[in-house]
Amino acid sequence: MAIAAELRPDWKIAALLLILHLSSRAGKSSLRRLHVLNWALRSAKNRAEFEQVRDHQQPLFIFQFRFEPALGRAINLAVGENYVDWVGGDRLQITARGKRWMAEILKDETVMREERDFLTRIGKDITETIATEMITIRAI
Repeated sequence: MAIAAELRPDWKIAALLLILHLSSRAGKSSLRRLHVLNWALRSAKNRAEFEQVRDHQQPLFIFQFRFEPALGRAINLAVGENYVDWVGGDRLQITARGKRWMAEILKDETVMREERDFLTRIGKDITETIATEMITIRAI
């Protein structure tokens, strides 16, 4: 049976590592911020909405953010495989093993090209404060 790439554990773990490697300071991020960036990464529509909100072209509520249970499962698998570690109780950080796997992914420019381009474009500018604002606006 065919399964969408974003639902496959390897894809989710690779996406998590890409976020930590390309768009997180010191390869570290809160779970809240990871959920926001993970949702943005899911589709071209999500990426476009995210960038419009980030660039202040649209209000925060335009980015229809959702918590995705599959990310939690990918995090558990990545911790189990020693690709990431919990630090400070509420943040994930890429490990040396995760960096080695990331280096393998980055060798082939065709692997996750759209996701890599997006994360490179947004860089490390999405702070914990911005991620919190994106989540908090949903509760209103």
